[in-house]
Amino acid sequence: MNVEKMVKETIEMDMTPMIDCVFLLMIFFVLVIDLSQKNLEDLILPRAEFQEPDESPPENRPILNVLQNGTVVYQGVVAYNPLDPEKNKLKLIYDLLFNIREQGVRTNALHLVDKEGVAAKVIDEPILIRADKWTEWNVVGEIMKQCSQPKIAFWKVQLALSEEDKETGEKNASLKK
Repeated sequence: MNVEKMVKETIEMDMTPMIDCVFLLMIFFVLVIDLSQKNLEDLILPRAEFQEPDESPPENRPILNVLQNGTVVYQGVVAYNPLDPEKNKLKLIYDLLFNIREQGVRTNALHLVDKEGVAAKVIDEPILIRADKWTEWNVVGEIMKQCSQPKIAFWKVQLALSEEDKETGEKNASLKK
């Protein structure tokens, strides 16, 4: 065998499989990032003076987004529009919360017994309300009032707040240290 001939041969590397792998990884990460934020609308959250970080949120926590005009969005679908004159507004919010509760009871429920000995199913996971900074709080108050109805009975309600004001850039006093 001629060693000189082997040295002079050039070896070409096929980069196609590597490029395919890179594109597949990019597609995977884009989908994963998108799926983790699918229930969050783009809102300017009010700034909190004192907050408790949401470090390990429950996986199946229902998230209600309340837009600036009072529209309630759940899982990317408008569930309540205050500008729709034909529909009973309170009934729409009640029905939405009742359906969320029924879905939660099917997946995980905590059984409690009250003073009269009547068993009640209570969901052990909180419901998160994310409202825009400029939303009228009567809409959020109505959602919270409906959460306390006996047939809905969410006993954990969380409000989403921001550590920093997106408009002014002002941070909480506890973060300035």
